[in-house]
Amino acid sequence: MDVAGIRDQMPGLKYGVYFNTGGIGQSPASVNKAMAEGYQQMLSGSVSATDWYTAMEEAASEMPAKIAGFFGADAGEIALTMSTGEGYGMVLGGLRWQPGDEVIITSEEHPVPLQAAQGLADREGAVVKVVEIDQDKDLVLERLEQTITPRTRLFCFSHVTTDTGTRLPAREICALARARGILTLWDGCQAVGQFPIDLHDMGCDFYATNCYKWMLSPMGTGFLYVRKDAQQVLKPLRRPHDPDGTARQYETGTPASALYQGLGASLDFMAGIGGPQAIAEEASRKAESLRARFDAIPGVLVVSSRRADTQTGIVAFAIEGMEGREVSEALIERWQITQRATYMTDPTGVRISVAFYTSDAELDTLVEAVTTLADEARQR
Repeated sequence: MDVAGIRDQMPGLKYGVYFNTGGIGQSPASVNKAMAEGYQQMLSGSVSATDWYTAMEEAASEMPAKIAGFFGADAGEIALTMSTGEGYGMVLGGLRWQPGDEVIITSEEHPVPLQAAQGLADREGAVVKVVEIDQDKDLVLERLEQTITPRTRLFCFSHVTTDTGTRLPAREICALARARGILTLWDGCQAVGQFPIDLHDMGCDFYATNCYKWMLSPMGTGFLYVRKDAQQVLKPLRRPHDPDGTARQYETGTPASALYQGLGASLDFMAGIGGPQAIAEEASRKAESLRARFDAIPGVLVVSSRRADTQTGIVAFAIEGMEGREVSEALIERWQITQRATYMTDPTGVRISVAFYTSDAELDTLVEAVTTLADEARQR
């Protein structure tokens, strides 16, 4: 993979050292151009507002098929959304609940899906149960089986967790759910764009994600996958239910169509540099190197998974004697390294997002900075 050539296409990488793709990805120039051209038409007045709107809507109508082709689904199973949270709202609000129905989540959920589950408990009297995350996928599956009861209605999990970047055994969890008659809803925002995903093979019922992190698309883009069979039980929030329709019946508003020109361009860009497998291999190699280099620094603890089947490009670490926020602030103020502090790990630390476009020079700068901070912490 020509990383130098790829980086030349990402204007945001010219400023500082960037390790926060898990927060907001660095969009290539082609993505920015596709989005800007749509809005420029409107700003220039070269077409009427009505014609512009119609053109953007027609272009957006092609996106479900394009998304489906990238993620192993059918076009009729894809709804366009603005965010992961919107997709969660469509699902949790569109299912029918009885007081005491159980929703199982993990111990490391992002605040948005966590609050969505808590809101369901508040509105419908659902019971939220928590499964503790572990690097050992077999232990996670064992804990999950022990948590299931006859009242369990839904698993509501992150495909990749937000702080430590632990990859859950999604296919096995979905198979377990299906055997018990339990529905599955997944938060994919730390997974899509990191590695290949085939939603049909995965076997989930619902998959909600944004596309502005590892997918490198504009903020305000995302999608909700609703398996065709699951469309029989999920009710739309703002229109009559059509069991024979498509997932677009679940959309709750008019998508910002011009933004989806950017999403289309990002899918083309990722396919053009080798596709999901090549992207995953490049990032995995760099992340493994970083974990090994952190291991060699006295006082530094890698918090993320060390197992090949549950680790990702997210590498969370802690420095003995320093709070995560203190480390995070020092990295940005002293070395211009963009990342974020963890807030669920114990001890708290810093989350590093290692992307396929991460350079060796950036990794060197990070390791040197962490070595300096660890030395200073030991001398206190």
